[in-house]
Order: sequence, then structure tokens, then C-alpha cells
Amino acid sequence: MNGEMWGVHFLGRGRISLDRMPIPEPKDQDVLVQIKVAGICGTDRENLLGSGQTVVPGHENAGVVAATDKALRLKVGDRVGINCHITCRRCEYCLRGDLYFCPELKVVGFDIDGGFAEYALIPEPCCMFLPADISFDAGSLLMDVFGTAYRGVKQGRPLPGDQVAVWGAGPIGLAAMLTAKHLGAQVASIDFNQHRLETARNLGAQLVLNPGREDVVAALMEWTAGRGLDIAYECVGNEQAALQALSALRKRGRLGVIGVSDHLTINPWEQLIRRELSLYGSRNFTLPEFDEMVSIVRHGLPVEKIISHRFPMDQAADAFEVFRSGECEKVTLVA
Repeated sequence: MNGEMWGVHFLGRGRISLDRMPIPEPKDQDVLVQIKVAGICGTDRENLLGSGQTVVPGHENAGVVAATDKALRLKVGDRVGINCHITCRRCEYCLRGDLYFCPELKVVGFDIDGGFAEYALIPEPCCMFLPADISFDAGSLLMDVFGTAYRGVKQGRPLPGDQVAVWGAGPIGLAAMLTAKHLGAQVASIDFNQHRLETARNLGAQLVLNPGREDVVAALMEWTAGRGLDIAYECVGNEQAALQALSALRKRGRLGVIGVSDHLTINPWEQLIRRELSLYGSRNFTLPEFDEMVSIVRHGLPVEKIISHRFPMDQAADAFEVFRSGECEKVTLVA
């Protein structure tokens, strides 16, 4: 396919450019995907606000196969979500579906051009079939933000009737709240951003708490009749949030650390051993979990509702301004 397309580049310090670029040609097992929806992720913030990057960003993508060369299973017109993990496909982790542990891991939107463009050249194994009844909005969310939240919640083993709380009401926190609620738990949502708390309330959180206005641990203890939470999910990557979550757990409660941070100091006796608490980390979904996520979306989990803003490519600058403002949930670029 000849011609040119529009693509976004991060210039650094919050600046972007919208550039004309050649439409890439598929070769061997790389396929050309026409991007329909590309989500802006919190992990884009570092390069957007930092020194920028040379490749086209965007790692939460869904679209339609536009051209192939020697594809093994895909054909033009197939609807796909793009798993951003490019791997060797032969190590023990790849064979188990734990793609993000692959020692040769590369990432769409960081190591090769991603989805903030009209087309992207993607390795065929990264393309996951989207059934006709799964929207491109949902497909893009499954690829990262919902996949991250789903596995993080699932590893906590929530049971119907459990009382759980999610720290953070951004896109991952909202996706975690929706997942826990879908699995039958009662869910509290905690965030400093009142706009996002109202969104959490509208999406079904039974309790919303603002740490700037309320004693969160006391409120959660009252909500659980003094017993404490069964599970806490930390989705903001903040040490104080994680410590607060530990304080609110019941005996043998569980804390899932889903938000990315580089610092968490705990007192093993007071915060783990004395109440026999469990602490675990969760990174992203595994390949076998993709079909599980499609199934629960089909059964009514309204994942698209975490998208608050949709912008066409020619309004990319406005999209990133809204993203940086924080007065939003998920922001996407759409065809």
C-alpha cells in the first residue's frame, strides 16, 4: 500500500508533532493494521513530558488488517486487538503465555512504531482476533488497561460478597473496580480527584472516599463493621496509598499492587506477619486470559464506559492536553 499517513511523535516537555509519514509496507509475518482506536496510557506520560521518543507511541490499539505479505493466519479485513508485547515465541515464558517475562521482550509504541498513527506495521503474533460483537473501543482497552486490571483483580481471588477497595479511580482503577464488581464483590473507590470519584460512583462503586476530605481507614472500618477489607487493590503507584491499604485489611487480607512505583517500605511484623497479610504484584494479562476478558465483556462488563474523551487524529494536541489535565478517565485517538 503506497501513500502517506498522519502519525504523532513526542517531542518532549509535553510537546507533540503531527507528521506526514510513509505508510509502511508489510513484509513476511508483519501485517499492516489500520488503527481504529488507540488509547493514551499513563505510561506514555514519561516520554511525553520527558525527552520525547523517536518512534510513534501508542501501545493500546485495535484496528483492521489492511495488507499482508506472508501472514500465516490473518487476512485483509480481520478485526484485531494489538498485544503490545513482541517476544521470541519460544522461551518457557512465551510458551506459557507469560509474554511480558520474555528475555527478548520489545514493546509496540516504545521499540517499534505504535498506534498513534493511521496505520501500524505489527508482527502477526501480536494481533489477536476481535469478535464482531466486541467494539474497537473495548478491543483497545483489553490490550492493556483492562488486561492489567483484570489480572490484578483476579489474582486477589475475590468471592461474591467480599468487601474490597481500589485505590485510584483512573482508567486502571476504574477497570479494576468494574472487574471486582462483576465478580460479585462490594467495591469502594478511593481517589483525591473528585471528578473521577463521581465517575466511579456512577459506574457502581458502593462507597467513594477522598483521602483529602475523609479518614479513609476509619471509613473503611465502619463500612466493614470493624472487620477490615478482604482485598485491597493499589492502582496508583503511591507508597502512602499502599500503606493505607495495608492498614485497612482484615486478618489474612490481601493487597494487590498494580500501580507502578519504585518505592514501598513496610514493617514486616506490623504490616504482614501479625495479621498474616498477603502482598502480591501484578503486571498484565497472560495469553490464556484474553478469552476470559472477551467473555466477561460479552456478559455485560461495560468497559467502554471508562473512556471519557475520543479525539480524531487531527485533534491529537487537544487529546494530550485533556490527558495531562487529569479531568478525564481514558482518552483515545479514533479513526
